[in-house]
Amino acid sequence: MRAKLPVLVIALGLAAAIAVVAAAQSTANGLPSYTNGYQRWPKLKRIQVKGPNPHVKVKAVYVNKRKAGKAWPVGTVIVKDIVSPGDSFISQVAVMRKVKRTSPSGGWVFVEFSRSNATASYGLLAQGATCTGCHSLAKKNDWVFRAP
Repeated sequence: MRAKLPVLVIALGLAAAIAVVAAAQSTANGLPSYTNGYQRWPKLKRIQVKGPNPHVKVKAVYVNKRKAGKAWPVGTVIVKDIVSPGDSFISQVAVMRKVKRTSPSGGWVFVEFSRSNATASYGLLAQGATCTGCHSLAKKNDWVFRAP
């Protein structure tokens, strides 16, 4: 029995590692696979933002799940795509993904991507503390800014 336990632990660890890598895979355009089809999700808002804001431009916000009371459920993904003035392509994509019920960032993981033209793949622009600093202002609304 003792000889089987290390094999079982190794097998479970390997399975968990494969699951984590699979969940973090990116698509051909560089965005995480968990954002696939986001433009077919319910749209929360589409607005033109002006002023001192890291997402100044025209943005549309999509969500894959409904809010449950005051909080978004674990597994919620919110995607904000951003079009710069004068462009006809999405140049930035900001993503929030709720991975647990509580944490210093409300259970959310933040990451933002950008690209220079319509045929380029997205590359990492910002993540973590860069995003949570602003979103902490919306802490009372589960770290999600409300639609105007």
